[in-house]
Amino acid sequence: MKGPFIALHARTFCHATESLDKVRLALASAIGEADVKVVRSEGHHGNPITVLEATVKDPEGIAAFFGRMTREDIETVERQLSDRVDDSCDLFVRLDKQAAYKGDIRLATNADVISVRLRVRAFPSRWEIACDVVKAFLEEKLQERGPED
Repeated sequence: MKGPFIALHARTFCHATESLDKVRLALASAIGEADVKVVRSEGHHGNPITVLEATVKDPEGIAAFFGRMTREDIETVERQLSDRVDDSCDLFVRLDKQAAYKGDIRLATNADVISVRLRVRAFPSRWEIACDVVKAFLEEKLQERGPED
């Protein structure tokens, strides 16, 4: 089954004051099971930073990502599509990392995030077509949930 997305790529940072296991759990809570690549790096002031990245290519896994989001957040993404889809046909979503650790998947309102990039299957590969494809997908997800979810 082909979905509207080719792949989901997520990235987040684990700072020296955070537990790597907890950040890994937050990432898994947000995107589901995926192999996580861990890269150790250094911040501007020499502070250690660990970068966690994962990719999901399974259409059901990508669809499940949206199933973990609230109805309100899906509606927000739909309203903001013109700002969230770029000319390369990527959809960008920033999730609250601390909330994800607690199992609450919601859009971020702060800088401590899990950055998610979804590659949209659009042919021809144009911004307008990508927006239409994502809009139709999100509307379908909202209809599946019903009016009260």
